[in-house]
Amino acid sequence: MNRYFYIAFLPLHVFLLISLYNFEKINLIWSFVFWVLLSGYGVGVTLHRLLSHRAFKTTETISNILSLLSCFCIQGSPIFWVNIHRGYHHRYSDTEKDIHSPVNGKLWAYFLWSCKIKIDSISYKFVPDLIRSRFHLLLSKYYFYIIWSGWVVTWIVSPMIFYSLVVAQVITMHLEFCVNLFCHTDTIPFGYRNFDTKDNSRNYWLFGLLCWGIGYHNNHHARPKEISFGYTKFEFDPTTILVKIVQKN
Repeated sequence: MNRYFYIAFLPLHVFLLISLYNFEKINLIWSFVFWVLLSGYGVGVTLHRLLSHRAFKTTETISNILSLLSCFCIQGSPIFWVNIHRGYHHRYSDTEKDIHSPVNGKLWAYFLWSCKIKIDSISYKFVPDLIRSRFHLLLSKYYFYIIWSGWVVTWIVSPMIFYSLVVAQVITMHLEFCVNLFCHTDTIPFGYRNFDTKDNSRNYWLFGLLCWGIGYHNNHHARPKEISFGYTKFEFDPTTILVKIVQKN
């Protein structure tokens, strides 16, 4: 296992077990707020649409704030996440070079890849724009310190806030893992395709809602630079609302 497993993934799930033992201290409203911030803004808006595909523009200050926020999704630094998504997932989708494709195994696609891939074992030639950013380099260098600082500070402020944050982080993480598995597996029922892409990408309506549009994955692979991943009247993409708040006119 890599450093991420021992420093981030494993502690987060230990914290989850502790939080469930103290379930009465979990505030569902705070968990929902954190989930919107992390899953909605952290992954859906920032990592996916803003940094990976440059689907919209915003100010440098807002971009940096969103990038810092995305660190607390516990899915790697922005440079790491965008590099995997842009350089390996889209470029080599559903081939052996696609680092988290189910063609390499379902359990691998779900979470093992993130716990076994070493940060310095992959090429970072796919993110020259982020590597030129001193701020993003700092986020990458101090990534583990950032997420642990978040845990420590929220615990000091209130155990209730801490437990609520942990619940939102775990939900955010595993929803993204579900997309990696379900939305690229053609043997799991209920998935559908609107576009004839060269990969195994599938749309799942439920994950489209819960994962802020990302579950309309076949749509996204067909038109990766679009803000909205929903193309039919039944495919509502809630991220379009979040983007309007931070988008530069």
